[in-house]
Amino acid sequence: MAKVTVKDIRKTFGETTKVLEGISFEANDGEFVSLLGPSGCGKTTLLRIIAGLEYADSGEIHIGDKEVSKTPPKDRDIAMVFQNYALYPHLLVSENIGMGLKLRKYPEAEIKTRTDDAARMLDLQPLLDRKPAALSGGQRQRVALARALVRRPKVTLLDEPLSNLDAVLRERTRGELKLLFRKINGTAIYVTHDQVEAMTLSDKIVVLNKGRIQQVGTPHEIYHEPQNTFVAKFLGAPPMNIIPAPQILEAGFSPEVPGEAKDRLLGVRPEDLNISVDSSDGAIAFDVTLREATGAQTVLTIKAGALELRANLSGDWPINGLKAFVSLPADKLCWFDASTKEACS
Repeated sequence: MAKVTVKDIRKTFGETTKVLEGISFEANDGEFVSLLGPSGCGKTTLLRIIAGLEYADSGEIHIGDKEVSKTPPKDRDIAMVFQNYALYPHLLVSENIGMGLKLRKYPEAEIKTRTDDAARMLDLQPLLDRKPAALSGGQRQRVALARALVRRPKVTLLDEPLSNLDAVLRERTRGELKLLFRKINGTAIYVTHDQVEAMTLSDKIVVLNKGRIQQVGTPHEIYHEPQNTFVAKFLGAPPMNIIPAPQILEAGFSPEVPGEAKDRLLGVRPEDLNISVDSSDGAIAFDVTLREATGAQTVLTIKAGALELRANLSGDWPINGLKAFVSLPADKLCWFDASTKEACS
């Protein structure tokens, strides 16, 4: 396995379409790093540049101690898992897994040993004599992973590999993927637009938007300490409440505002609001305008004058509870500059 270093990568399509602007981050040896962002933010282009399938206009890619920006993909010692699996339909599962080794002219005995090891790791032994058409979507995805890992590459690159699976299978496969990379201690860079995948799988998340890095950090840092309002809103379901500080004060709350209120935005996660059916000291009365029960959780839309908030509660909320009493958690508030949208220091 190896460390991946991305230094000031820039990429433009055509004369004016800037896809990536000054991208820099590191994936340490054995680390699982997710590139997270909305469609069109440049994450797949960045992954293809790391793989060598695209070349950057400028910048450097290091894999281990080798600079590989102009190195062909076959010489980078990476493996890539695609969204569409890309299996050979006429070959058996065992042949699909070992094909990369066969093309590199590994001895038959070693191909079989490595194929068996990968199949055992991914619970594919009963499927080795089947063809892809006889497999489920989740099984095909595991075959694609096995084919990538059987080479024991320095780095594994994964481009939204779970997006074609249904919700139940995606959740199960996500868990299997996390256990697998923990077991092999493999360096992985994973592209996704799904915040749950990024949060649950990653040691580190690189949040991208419009070709620029918005924040790099652990899942905890990204979620609880967003560096700007884009990150704050992109993660979380429902997303963080972002409200102008004057509106918070007009509603009757009295948080300690860092700086002039007119220059600040307050951010608070829906699950961090202190909310009750009973009045208490310092709590502000809100009308419950919408109740969305999901079983384990209930999402409320609440309103007091012009101020509207989303609240995420564990468990149920009384159906006839038309009033909610809310106070702010002083230790879980985020503050942003109203003009730059960046977090206040």
